[in-house]
Amino acid sequence: MAASRARKAAVPVNVICGPLGVGKTTCINHLLDLRPDHERWAVLVNEYGLVGLDAALMGAAAAGERTSSGGVEVKEVAGGCICCSAGVVFEVSLVSLLRRRPDRLLIEPTGLAAVSGILDTLDRDGIRASVDVRTVVCLIDPANREAALQREIVRDQVEAADVLLANRADLATPEQLGDFFSWARGLFPPKRSVEGIEQGRVPLEVLDLVSGRRGKAHRGGHRHGTDHRHHQAHNHGQEDDSEGHHEHSHSRDQGEASASAPVVRREHRSASFSTLGWVCSGDLTLDGAQVSGWVREAARLPNVIRVKAAVRTSQGWLGYNFSAGDGEAGGEVKPSCHRRDSRLEMIVEGEGCYPDADALEAKLRACVLDPAPT
Repeated sequence: MAASRARKAAVPVNVICGPLGVGKTTCINHLLDLRPDHERWAVLVNEYGLVGLDAALMGAAAAGERTSSGGVEVKEVAGGCICCSAGVVFEVSLVSLLRRRPDRLLIEPTGLAAVSGILDTLDRDGIRASVDVRTVVCLIDPANREAALQREIVRDQVEAADVLLANRADLATPEQLGDFFSWARGLFPPKRSVEGIEQGRVPLEVLDLVSGRRGKAHRGGHRHGTDHRHHQAHNHGQEDDSEGHHEHSHSRDQGEASASAPVVRREHRSASFSTLGWVCSGDLTLDGAQVSGWVREAARLPNVIRVKAAVRTSQGWLGYNFSAGDGEAGGEVKPSCHRRDSRLEMIVEGEGCYPDADALEAKLRACVLDPAPT
């Protein structure tokens, strides 16, 4: 009887994972649109970069709804993957949300995070009894499946998932879809479901396909720290070249935008994946055509694998979501519900060709309209 009461009290938790740019945020926006009116949901979003954009790209279902009687609460953990370097912040944010007793919690890890580490956190003493880990969903783009699986992190996400979904199935060739299903249905242990979806439209019932687990959720074999050999290109006026030390200092630009510093740069450099981004004061308006060109140009730079932005433009507040290879007609541009400030960020793979941050910032500043139109 006591165990039954504990199970009823546990908060249903779903993890929505997948490689960078596969459409996780779009998927969660769709699920939020399907949320029953009487339920309060929470979303815990993780970003590898320091700017923090995924919460800003959440749709209208999440915007402004912070009431105790209904709606959606969104919390963001930026500055590393929540399985490793941002793990402490993740745990604190997780506990904070669980104390509010939402009817469901969705966790969206960065595409560079191992789901196994997240599941380990959910299984810790003090948390385990408060959560009911339900379906772990992994999205895969069938057109990019082979390239994505070259990364250990993605293999971890696939192994941990209960359900594999071929997102953007409408954009894949019949051969790509056939290869995806042959591969996914041949995995062991077998998945509970393997399906194709379009535009992130995950059926609501998928979230409860797995519930009341007996024992631990399945985990991959991620080696923590794989993608987090941090090296910042800035410091506080002192150097530390000793081997094995974790160089992670912050430049004068690290911080929030303000009237005295309306454009702030945030950087994180690593041997595997680096991030470069900017936060602009909400008082600034950027030329819509120019900033769209800036985003598209950034997405075509060597080694840049992802560009995201939420910007106050002359055409209104717009959200941008681009992956490597998106041409002039590619990527996603749509109205954004974000209203606090403008944020732009790119993820760079490897050390060989880091973008010219000063040149990019100069072009970004040139997008600012002066005076801002009213």
